[in-house]
Amino acid sequence: MCIYKASLNFYKRCILLLLFLVCTLNLYGQALSYSVLKGGETIGHIHIDRTRKNDLTEYFFESTVKLTFIFSIEVYDRMKVIFKGNQMLQAQLYRTLNGKVKVNNSATWNGKSYLMTNKDNEPSSLQHLIYLTTANLYYLEPTNIATVFSEKFQKMIPIKHVGNRRYLLDLPNGNKAYYSYTNGICSLVEAETDWASLKFVLNRK
Repeated sequence: MCIYKASLNFYKRCILLLLFLVCTLNLYGQALSYSVLKGGETIGHIHIDRTRKNDLTEYFFESTVKLTFIFSIEVYDRMKVIFKGNQMLQAQLYRTLNGKVKVNNSATWNGKSYLMTNKDNEPSSLQHLIYLTTANLYYLEPTNIATVFSEKFQKMIPIKHVGNRRYLLDLPNGNKAYYSYTNGICSLVEAETDWASLKFVLNRK
């Protein structure tokens, strides 16, 4: 009888431990970090957190990139995107260039549409539901996906499969970003911008 009770208590402790681990993973989610490279030089870092609690998932993105041409450029990005289930509820993007605000966008679901504003407080709206944004692309390979929501441009933009686990995001300003995946996680972003060609390389733990 004592042996039976001891075994039962052991199994109860194991089950409680497993439940605790599942809840902890569900709450704290997964963090990713990337080094930003120009040529072979590291010029910045990106940190992304995905946290889950109940049916809410939050993505928090923060990056700092410093470039030196004739003069120095420092770009700071902060982005937060919240989903309920698989639908986006809110997206916020804040960007500065050498300390000056360049982007301050928000999009919020009001039950009928997404109400959007920018740094100049110019309102706009989007009627259809959003299920995928650029924030998701770091955690989800966009297989069989045609468009994603851009937090910067506040519109749906096309994404195309262009190779083995490689996808092209064709941006409205003419810039391009190529996303490559390993085991379902984005391992490399190759960004072709007006002022530089950059690589975001996943830091392996």
